[in-house]
Amino acid sequence: MQIGTRQFFQTQVNSMNDLQTQIGKIQEQVSSGKSIMVPSDDPGGYTTAARLGQSEASIQQYSRNIGVAKSRLGQEDTVLSSAANILSRLNELMIEGSNGTNSQSSRTAISDEMTQLSDQLVALGNTKDPNGDYLFGGYKTSQPPFVNTADGVAYVGDTGRKEVELADGVSTPTASNGNELFMNASRDANGKPISIFQVIKSATDQLAAGNLTNDNVSQIQAAIDHNSAYQSICGSRLQKVDNVDQNGQTLLVNVQQDKSAVEDADLTKLASELQQKTLTLNASESVFAKVAQLSLFNYLK
Repeated sequence: MQIGTRQFFQTQVNSMNDLQTQIGKIQEQVSSGKSIMVPSDDPGGYTTAARLGQSEASIQQYSRNIGVAKSRLGQEDTVLSSAANILSRLNELMIEGSNGTNSQSSRTAISDEMTQLSDQLVALGNTKDPNGDYLFGGYKTSQPPFVNTADGVAYVGDTGRKEVELADGVSTPTASNGNELFMNASRDANGKPISIFQVIKSATDQLAAGNLTNDNVSQIQAAIDHNSAYQSICGSRLQKVDNVDQNGQTLLVNVQQDKSAVEDADLTKLASELQQKTLTLNASESVFAKVAQLSLFNYLK
């Protein structure tokens, strides 16, 4: 009796199983769009793609940090612009108040407005970022950095500055602290730093007594210059963040392109290969079925 040997049948089965495995692999590559699924597909390419993937993740984390820096510095810039407007109005009021011809009611009205402007500065100093953290508290972000006390407005934050890393070895503060912004706004007669709130309190006290002088006007002008200096600092930090962001976006595109070149599948080539192997498998199965039936028929015969 002539019948296919076990070796013949096993060879055919192994061949078809191998084709099925190859087809499954191609289908997986088509589905994922990746030509390298496991290290054995291409050890060198897998290592390169992994390294580029780590670089991509790192750049994307830096991008998130940049977003935080832009948001907080943008808020600071807005606050300082608002403070500049308030300080400008205070300067106008002090010049007006230093006029010795003001009546008591006029002095009272000026004093009241100056006190309201001081309260607005406190509110600006207690600005929160989108996460609900106090922007100007330094590292103390969970409580208002400026509080009203019996002795006037006090700063209860610290002198730290929250920083984020924008790129490898490149970082920036995301906001100045309230101490440097508001508590060192001017100088007294002895050259000692005084807060903008002290400047306003001194002016209102002098105004009530009818003794507002040019010294008070000079102090508010110093506060205006101080605020302007920190506007420039904030602007420089924002420019730095923008520059690093642009460089990072360019680098990210390059890394993604390199990674794509290593691991992305050629879908046109895979589609052709899938069609070819599927036809081969179908043909093999058809031939195998016929041979198996013939062998069994001869055996029964």
